[in-house]
Amino acid sequence: KVKASMNGIIQAIRGEVVTTELILAGINSIFDARVPQDWMFSAGGDEISWISPTLGLWYAGLIGRDEQFRTWVNNVKRPLSFWLTGFSNPQGFLTGVQQEVTRNHKADKWSLDSVDVHTEVTEYDRSEQVVRPPKEGCYMHGLFLEGAAWSKGDISLVESTPKVLYVPLPVLFCTAVTKSQKRSMEGDYGPNGGFNCAVYKYPKRTDRFYIFTVVLATREKAPRHWILRGVALLCSTD
Repeated sequence: KVKASMNGIIQAIRGEVVTTELILAGINSIFDARVPQDWMFSAGGDEISWISPTLGLWYAGLIGRDEQFRTWVNNVKRPLSFWLTGFSNPQGFLTGVQQEVTRNHKADKWSLDSVDVHTEVTEYDRSEQVVRPPKEGCYMHGLFLEGAAWSKGDISLVESTPKVLYVPLPVLFCTAVTKSQKRSMEGDYGPNGGFNCAVYKYPKRTDRFYIFTVVLATREKAPRHWILRGVALLCSTD
């Protein structure tokens, strides 16, 4: 899509093709360092790539996503940790994780309808620190906490540092467990239970950009405290 659009713009500048409204809009967007609309949305208005406010940020994301997929294909094995932002359909990726874990427990008669996504914050600050994959499930990175911070020592949500809007979350372990197993884990998140933290693609929190929910431990504060703080996880802070 990008290559075809750029070729059309170059040909229009050379006078080799007629400058259509779409080409003119692309030229104006690139001149203003904005992302052409047809690079982010289909003709029907569906999102076909991640939305970025500037062309530089969008292109950097494109390179990062291409690198993740090329490394995955060329190494013929999955990455040790997945960059969740690198997927245009992160919900589909999470469903794939659930399906894989469910197949591994076929002897236990697990079904996709009987399992939920389960996540745990690991001790790894960066994806480069991961040296081996988990026995089942996967590691994910690239999420940011808004409205709170994460304490590795307490393994809990804590108040954010003043004037710091976003805090990188350590690498996240993601797998699937049965609904009964998940209910039995509620006491592991603190005396008041865990905080159900919504994960969004962008700082604009709407149902359209919602991905899934991560349960985060909160040792000192009750979950309602973080609800009033407006805490959420974001894949992109732009």
